[in-house]
Amino acid sequence: MVKTKPGLKLRKIGSQYMIADACDGNVNMSSVYSLNQTAAQLWTQIEEGNSTPEGLADYLCEIYETNKDTALHDVERQLAEWKSYGLIC
Repeated sequence: MVKTKPGLKLRKIGSQYMIADACDGNVNMSSVYSLNQTAAQLWTQIEEGNSTPEGLADYLCEIYETNKDTALHDVERQLAEWKSYGLIC
């Protein structure tokens, strides 16, 4: 199961999506991560409890014309990147 790090918030500013550390009403701008729309959709799914790579890949297959193997590979790559940045656990 994948969970987002507590205190991180997904924000949409114009057409851009960003993850920022927001604690006590303040946003730490020293660590802001930019996301494309698909990554933002995955982030939202994780926040809503869809927290397995397989479930996230199924979600991508529902909204994009892709096969399960490709979707799972892309999800696993994105999760590994987020984990390396300390955004998920």
